[in-house]
Amino acid sequence: MVARFERNARNPLLIPEIVGLVINNIHNVPDLLSCAGVNTIWNVAALKKLYKGSLNDMQFRTPDIGSLNCLFVASRKQFARNMTFVKHLLLSPEIPAIDEVEVPHTRLVCLEKCRAMRHRQYAEYLLQPRGRGLSSLTIPFEIKDQDWPLFPDFLINQTIEFLAIDSYYCKLIVSSQELTKASFPSLKALTIYQSGSRRQMDELCRLLRSCDLQFFCLEEPSGTEGLTQFDTVELLSCLQQQQNLKVMALNVRHCGPRLGKQGISWPNLKALYIREGEEDWLDQLPEFEKLQILSLENLGPEIRFIDHSIIENIASCRHLQVLNLHFGEFCDEEELIQIARCCPLLRKFSVGCIDFRADPTLGEDLLLGLLPALPHLEFLALGVKFQMPGALLQDISRHCPRLTVLDLPMTQLCISLAVITERPPLWRLESMHFARIYFENPRHLMQRDKLQSVATEWRRIFPKLRGIPCPGDLYSRSMQEDELGEEIQGDSAGLSADEEMSSTVPSLDWDDYDSDWFIFRTKLWKVLGYRKDLLLHDKIQYMWQTDLEIEMVRWPIVPLAAFSDPDLHSTTTSCPR
Repeated sequence: MVARFERNARNPLLIPEIVGLVINNIHNVPDLLSCAGVNTIWNVAALKKLYKGSLNDMQFRTPDIGSLNCLFVASRKQFARNMTFVKHLLLSPEIPAIDEVEVPHTRLVCLEKCRAMRHRQYAEYLLQPRGRGLSSLTIPFEIKDQDWPLFPDFLINQTIEFLAIDSYYCKLIVSSQELTKASFPSLKALTIYQSGSRRQMDELCRLLRSCDLQFFCLEEPSGTEGLTQFDTVELLSCLQQQQNLKVMALNVRHCGPRLGKQGISWPNLKALYIREGEEDWLDQLPEFEKLQILSLENLGPEIRFIDHSIIENIASCRHLQVLNLHFGEFCDEEELIQIARCCPLLRKFSVGCIDFRADPTLGEDLLLGLLPALPHLEFLALGVKFQMPGALLQDISRHCPRLTVLDLPMTQLCISLAVITERPPLWRLESMHFARIYFENPRHLMQRDKLQSVATEWRRIFPKLRGIPCPGDLYSRSMQEDELGEEIQGDSAGLSADEEMSSTVPSLDWDDYDSDWFIFRTKLWKVLGYRKDLLLHDKIQYMWQTDLEIEMVRWPIVPLAAFSDPDLHSTTTSCPR
């Protein structure tokens, strides 16, 4: 026995502490599953991470209901043990179904019942596991015909801080005789996914009155019957009592009735998300002195152009770190530069509609004004149509060294081999999105040695870039072929001057499909080995946003779509299905 101990001690892969360190540095599920099959030590360490769950990364969500049922049938003892590993429990199907009862409205439900809920003992293992208990519980869809009324008290968990549920469950919770503020000693964050044609506003308001929340999110999925203005008045009246509220996200079609002179005030509000509302919300902004995250998508049809008073209200939020503006049109670059100068702590600056058609050169002026004003910038997204010179990459690396996401989907980048050779690296940039990238003299660059030189310099400048910067290039014939093609096999050095491509950059509205610029780009992406993943930029942006929310306010805004399309809402970089 001593000899066996000494033999194991010499093998570091059998030491639990070292195994734990290895498991902590594995960031994809297939590798964790492989580790679980090594031996008992590796199995326990891997299962702890696999069953822990995640608030925002759907790759690491807890197993779907079908998988939990298989485990429950195979071994109830193993089921009970694995549930003790869970911190963030998600009860959801692998693929939700459409509720035919709600047609013509679209409502997603779960048709697979959870077997453990048939027995009170195992329902307790699932929803109130022993040990440290659950930190969060998410049930995004109604589980049809599940026997919840037998155990309504299990939804009231003493350890849960974050609860995200379909609106159906509000009625079950408030029907419990134990519903008092003492029933939710730990609950600080509540997300409701409003579904179905029956709006359960009475039950929701009763639930709100029994909580002391710091975080509230209400999502009304598209395709469902929306809340009425009367509903939102009632909801805002209930929310007004939540004086400790730090995060309010109203992702509904009618979330902004006129607030009147008295208005609404949440003194500790740090994050405000409004999908559709009235202009009155802008008037309230100066009152939110602690506001750090502001997302405004649609503030009524009367706001078509952004005036000076709107700019002043937004600029008054001096502590902003995240700004999403997707309403109206900005026609003056100085308006956006003013916001940036008044909010120097911004880490994300996203503006959806910028109209510089009268003078496209204003796009370059906008970037030159924004970059020096935002030294902490990590995420820049601008819906502006202009041609960006490659020299601006140096301004980005100098002024915004933390930049992780550069999203300019309407912008064209004009660059040359000489320019990228002189540019310093953008060390943190993981996602870059342009409408098109035009390299000078693309036919000349198709020579094998030139192409390799461009690829080498590209990797040096963008060492962490993970995907094709021009997603439209994925549809090219060149990207579908396995080989690079004959264009770079031969030597084009002998081409006459008449055959060389002009170095003149195409116009903003020119379709470059099958041009030399287009063909060269697609060959460059293949040499660089970028994955053919149309979703990659969306994944990176989602994870960046939700990770930041967890960092700043402890809990993320997770859309209902994350549970029906988990691949789009995770760290996985798999190819499209």
